Order: sequence, then structure tokens, then C-alpha cells
Amino acid sequence: MKALSIFIDESGDFGFNNNNPSYYITTFVFHNQLIDISNNITKLKDKLNYMESSIEYIHLGPIIRKESVFNSLTIDQRRKYAYKMLNFINSIPINHFSVVINKKHLSNKIELSGKLSKEISTKIDKHINYFNDFDKIIVYYDYGQIELSSILNAIFSVHFSNVEFRKAEPQNYALLQVADFICTLELLKNKKSLNQLRSPKLISFINQKN
Repeated sequence: MKALSIFIDESGDFGFNNNNPSYYITTFVFHNQLIDISNNITKLKDKLNYMESSIEYIHLGPIIRKESVFNSLTIDQRRKYAYKMLNFINSIPINHFSVVINKKHLSNKIELSGKLSKEISTKIDKHINYFNDFDKIIVYYDYGQIELSSILNAIFSVHFSNVEFRKAEPQNYALLQVADFICTLELLKNKKSLNQLRSPKLISFINQKN
């Protein structure tokens, strides 16, 4: 059986006030399960264990902001983690796309849900031949946001009869970490294009990584 794994992560939320992010981004990472990447994943885990045993997985946002388990690391040490994930991504055969919604052009969560649903459906329709080449589609998401969970279930159930949904945590799936990494880079790219990167340290981190 030819199965397609889809790993999904998001940045932003469905709130509308001054404290909520202006962008809502959803990233989809696709992997053909017939292509074995277990050795790549093992190498990534070995490198992480060698660097710092207390860090279970790479979470790019906290790495950049020096938060959580990364708060005691220098900027060079944190960059090394970003490089490890970037090298891992470049070593594996995956496809991906992101849907970027600027909430400043919307008024409420109903409009956001509608816009997001339309954009995701358009992306799927554009690549429908790719999806139809698989006997089974497995969607991995941590169900962190009820609104997005509902949208994903509705869209994939309408488009495909061979879809299965699984709740997943990033520490257990390297490709969920990849989705997080790409999603965060997409957010930073959009903010940088609009000169919205306020922190000098953040700008330094991004410029050095590029």
C-alpha cells in the first residue's frame, strides 16, 4: 500500500485583539512512506543527544527567542540546533507548502476560518493528482487548536475517502518538527518583508542563519 503522511503545524491563533499575532500560518509537510528516512531520523536524534541530553526535540520559536530548555544556551549554540534541523530537512525527500493569512485584512474568526479553508482547499486542488497517487493518506496533527482541527477534518474528509487522522506530538515525530521549523521560517520571512522584526537579537539570529 502506498501511503502519504502529512504533518501539520500552525503559527498564530484565531483571536482578534491587539495581543494576537497578525499572521496565521499553516504548514503541511508530505512524506511518501515507501521512502525510508529512518536512518536520517536516527542521525538527527544522535546529534541532538550529543549536543544536549535535556533537549528532546527542535522547536525553532523557543530557539530563536531563547525560551524554555534553550534559555541557558548562547546564540551560537542555538544556531547549531537550527542548522541541525536545516541539514536534516535538506537530506530527506519531502514536499511541503504553507498557507499564510494576514489577519489584518479580516474582522473575526469566522472570516479567518473561511479564508483559511478556501486557501487550503485551493492548494490541495492544485496538486490533486499528487494526492490521488496514494492508496492512503494519514494526517498527523497535535490538535492544539480546535478551530484548525475542525477545518482539517472537514477539508480532508471532503477531498478524500482514504484519509486517517492521528494525534501526534513533535517529540515523537521528526517531521512534525520539520513542519514547525518551516512554519516559523515562513512567519519570519513575512515579518521581515514588512520590517516587523523588532528585536535586534532576533534580527541578528535570522540574518546570520540566512
